[in-house]
This record gives sequence, C-alpha cells and structure tokens, in this order.
Amino acid sequence: MSNLDDAERFTLIHHFRIPAIYTWGDRDIDKREEIRRIALKNFPARPFDYEYYGFRIKVKKKKFGRDFDLENVPKLIIDAFSGWQIDRDRSAYRQVEIYKDDTMRWVRAVQIEGGFTNDKDNTEVWIFGKNKKNI
Repeated sequence: MSNLDDAERFTLIHHFRIPAIYTWGDRDIDKREEIRRIALKNFPARPFDYEYYGFRIKVKKKKFGRDFDLENVPKLIIDAFSGWQIDRDRSAYRQVEIYKDDTMRWVRAVQIEGGFTNDKDNTEVWIFGKNKKNI
C-alpha cells in the first residue's frame, strides 16, 4: 500500500472539507459540481506534473442518520477531478482538472476511512501526487 505521507515520494496537492457525504447514485453531476465548487477554494495552480495521484478520504457520519455504503464515496470525488468527466459534465469548474481520466494510469491509491460523529456529516479529502523519479 502506498504511504501517501512519505514526503519523498508524494506531494500534497490539495486538502478540503465537504460539509456533507456524497455517494455514487442519483444526481451524480450535481454532486460532482458541488465537490468541484468546494475544492476550488485555495485550489493550486495548474499544470500538475506527477507520475500518478492518490486520495485519502475520511468520512464522518452522524450516528443516528440513514445508513450508507462507504465504498460508494470515492467514485464521485475521483471523477470530480478527471478532465474526461469535467468535459462530459460541461462543468463550470474546469480549472480543477488534475488528470486526464480516472483510470489506473492516473489514480493508483485510494484510502478511505469512516467514522461516526455526534455532529453533522462531513467528508475530508486529501489529494496527493506521486513525484516523478529523477533519472
């Protein structure tokens, strides 16, 4: 498993918090656009030049809310930064494109963790780039 905290191998590109939990399903375009809108704040300048990318996602779910499947959370987040999906969605937030598409060529690490809270649902996201090897 990739150690995304290894600063010699990975660079933290962006970190943001979504004040909700979005899972794959109905209204995916709207959810991706909301993720992009939120991520846009303090978003780093492009272009990105990394070997590939990785995500760390931490979900906090209200204890007494509706249940959901944790594995459905990463899909929308990963797709939100894919150039292919941004074009397909006709997104208003094209500047958040990080990679061409969401295939393993570009996204190779996804770490997800869930927990319960007495507070509101939220999702915290870290996006890392794998530094290119110096040849």
